[in-house]
Amino acid sequence: MKHSVCASGSGGFTYMEALAALSVAAVIMAAMPAAISYFASMSDYGHDFEADFFVLDITDVYKESEKITVSSAGTSVSFDDGKKVISYRRAGDRIIRSVDGSGFVTVMFGVKKFDIRDEGTHARLDIESENGEFNETFAFKK
Repeated sequence: MKHSVCASGSGGFTYMEALAALSVAAVIMAAMPAAISYFASMSDYGHDFEADFFVLDITDVYKESEKITVSSAGTSVSFDDGKKVISYRRAGDRIIRSVDGSGFVTVMFGVKKFDIRDEGTHARLDIESENGEFNETFAFKK
């Protein structure tokens, strides 16, 4: 039985292929520190996504509501769409949402100010976050 080995087979890398692979790896490794510092600087971007979520949520609820009620103490606002009543109130440093007076979902943390006033034809809501990035006033027509 004879076994022969062919030296000119295509079973491995040539010197040029290995050199090209190492060159590509070197370029990627050289670019990594710049990419890491770029993405590290992005983490300093302080945007309050919870505030954006709250604004979208309360705006959608307001658009669907038929009746708006402000509590006598001015601590909560309720939106009635004929099927359910959704209310928002401050609890400590957060704003919570309740449906039909039961359960709650936190829609915003870090709240410094949550003032709701009944001003006759509309309800006025002033909100400010602890970090000062979110400071808004909403007027809901009754």
